[in-house]
Amino acid sequence: MTSLERLNARLEGKPADKIPNMNIVMAVVAKAAGVSYKEYVTDYRKLVEGNLICAEKYGLDSVSVISDPMREAAAFGSSVTFPENGVPYAEKPLVGDNFDLSVLKRFDPEESERTLDRLKGVELLRQKVKNDYPVIGWVEGCMAEAADLRGINELMMDLASEEDYLDDFFSVIHEQQKCFALAQLKAGADFIGVGNAAASLVGPDLYRKYGFKWDKAIVDFVHENGGRVKLHICGNISSLLETLKEVAPDILDIDWMVDFSQAVNMFKGTKTAVSGNMDPVEVMMRGTVRQVEEAVRHCIEAGTDTTLIAGGCEIPAATPEENFLVMDRILYR
Repeated sequence: MTSLERLNARLEGKPADKIPNMNIVMAVVAKAAGVSYKEYVTDYRKLVEGNLICAEKYGLDSVSVISDPMREAAAFGSSVTFPENGVPYAEKPLVGDNFDLSVLKRFDPEESERTLDRLKGVELLRQKVKNDYPVIGWVEGCMAEAADLRGINELMMDLASEEDYLDDFFSVIHEQQKCFALAQLKAGADFIGVGNAAASLVGPDLYRKYGFKWDKAIVDFVHENGGRVKLHICGNISSLLETLKEVAPDILDIDWMVDFSQAVNMFKGTKTAVSGNMDPVEVMMRGTVRQVEEAVRHCIEAGTDTTLIAGGCEIPAATPEENFLVMDRILYR
């Protein structure tokens, strides 16, 4: 089976020759391509090259344009710094304490340098892999993007205070989120990954009020336009799982600090496949081959016929090759 056939079958609960290997890799991709992290996030050709190497070498069952959270922020007008070997970041929040949303540029994804680079990455991946691998596009979730534009500490205070500007803020972000997602679907993406890490920092009540509506809206929008969604909220989302059942992404990533058996059981019988959830640092990077094998088998045993296997979040660049390889070997039936 091809990786795309394998994933499609698994999501439908049908037999597959292997449980899909859905590890998230970014720094590993840069390392495989032999470039700095800065070059990886600014040159789609290197991103694609590294993805193809990693998929072949480590048995990954998807290729992705995930790279950093500053694509949309730059398009909105943030001044972004690019460390040579670190993740890009905004030099200062674009939205200040006066809550002036007029500073947010409304952008065409094909005309902003950083969003266009991602679109070109999707196009080239689709061209290279044809129908052998699922291509995963990527957008920031509304809460995560708000944190990028406002500052994470400032946003948390605003959420706790239930500031009046928040609904308008999220609405502006969501409109651009839809444009960017649609452009990636048209470029050839099968899935849109939605990264919304900031959501793990709030409780179920605040998520229900400020996060749920927008995560549900982007899932529905992607579905309406022929794509599928992989929702990634790293961190401890145990208290959000019940609400996330209503969001109904096709894949929900489960980080290592969440009880995987609990997550699997909660989503049993739904249209959402859970993916996880080895500790990417203590198990995948620092663990022995035996520890990796035990952790992977634990996830398999906890799973159902739709469960996917991956580290709970990004696999670090220093992860030993043998740990990648033993994981992938175990996933074959």
